[in-house]
Amino acid sequence: MAILGTAIFNTTTLLKLRKSYLSNRGHEIAAVLDGQARGPGRRNNPIFWQSLLDSSYTTYAGSVAFLALVDQSGNILAYKGLSTQVPKVLPKTTSSVYVFREPLAHPRNPHPEVTGWRLEIGLFSSDTDFIRRQAFLQLVISSLAVMALVVLSISLIRMLNRFLEMKLREGAEAQLKSLGMMAASLAHEIRNPLGAIKGLTQLAQEDLPSDHTTQVQLRTVVSEAERLERLITDLLDFARAKEPQISQFELSELLSNLKSMLEPRLQGSKVALHLPSNMAPTPVRSDPAGVRQILLNVLMNAIDATPEGGAVELAATRNESEKSIVIQVDDSGKGLGQNNPDELFQPFVTTKARGTGLGLAISRQIAEKLGGSLNLENLPEGGARCSITLPIL
Repeated sequence: MAILGTAIFNTTTLLKLRKSYLSNRGHEIAAVLDGQARGPGRRNNPIFWQSLLDSSYTTYAGSVAFLALVDQSGNILAYKGLSTQVPKVLPKTTSSVYVFREPLAHPRNPHPEVTGWRLEIGLFSSDTDFIRRQAFLQLVISSLAVMALVVLSISLIRMLNRFLEMKLREGAEAQLKSLGMMAASLAHEIRNPLGAIKGLTQLAQEDLPSDHTTQVQLRTVVSEAERLERLITDLLDFARAKEPQISQFELSELLSNLKSMLEPRLQGSKVALHLPSNMAPTPVRSDPAGVRQILLNVLMNAIDATPEGGAVELAATRNESEKSIVIQVDDSGKGLGQNNPDELFQPFVTTKARGTGLGLAISRQIAEKLGGSLNLENLPEGGARCSITLPIL
C-alpha cells in the first residue's frame, strides 16, 4: 500500500509539473506579446494586434496552436492559428492542446476600452508528453511491483500453511507412533489379567444361584470388563491402522450383510434401518474390511442416537464425474447441538455415557487412508447426518 500510494503521489506530482510547465510557457509568450504592444496607438488597436499575432505565430509555430486577443465579452478581436478562418469560439483545453489565458497588463496611460481584454494562447502539449509518459510509466511499474509482491505474499502464505500442516501431520504421526507403542504395551499388560477377571467372575456366576444377591454386582464386573476389552481393541485399531487391502466388492451386498448383523441391536433399540430401495448393483474397488468398519461404527452411532420408534436412513449416490461414491447416514435423534463436528473426531471425545470416543476417529482415519473423507452435520429437520465419501478406484 505504501509503494502504491507513493506511486500515485509521484504520478500526480509529475502531472502537476507538466501543467505548471505549460502555464509558465504560456505566461512567457504572453509577456513578450504584451511588451511588444506597448506604445502609442498599439494597446487598444486590434489591427496592430492582428499584425503582431501574425508575426509572432511564425516565431512560435512549433509549439503554439493559436494566438488570440479576446475582449471582456468573449469576442475575438485578433486571431492567428492553424485554421485560416477565425473561429466563433476559441477551443478549450484538450489532451493535445493546453489553453493559457492571461489578462492584458494595465498601461501607464489607461485606455478604458481595453479593460477586460485578455490573451489566449493554445500550446501543443506534445512538448510535455515525455513528462506524462514518465508519470504513467512509473505508475505502471509500481503497480506491477505491487502485484508481484501480492502474488509473492500469497505464495509465501500458502507455503507457510503447507509447512504448518506438514508439521501438524508429523506431530500427529509421532503421537500415533508413541500411542501405538503404549497401546501395545497396555494390551499385553491388561488383556491377560482382564480376561482372567472376566472368566473367574463368570465362573462365580455359574456357581451361585441365579437369584443370589451378588449376581447383580458380578454382572456389572463382567460388563465393565467387556467394555475395557472394547476400549483396548479400539485403541489398538486407532494406533495401529492397517494398510488397506484393495479389492472389488459389491456395496449393496455389504450393506445387506451389515443390516443382518445389526438386526438384534435394532430390535433391542426399537429402531428401524432403511436401506436404499431397489438399489442397483454398485461394484466398488476399495478396502471392503475398512469400508465395513466405517459403516459399522457410523450405523451404531446413528442407532444409539435415534430414540425408540425412530429410523436410520441410509442413501448411496455415485458421482461418475468425480469417480467417487457418497454414503449418507441420517439419524432422527437430537443432532449435534452446539458441538463442533470436528471435535467429535478427536480421540476419546464422545457424547455417549459409555462410549470410548474412538469409533469416529478410527472411521475417519480409515476413510482418509482410502483417499476419502468423513463429515458430520446437523439436519434442518432435526437429527444428524454422517457423509462418507470414498473414491471408486
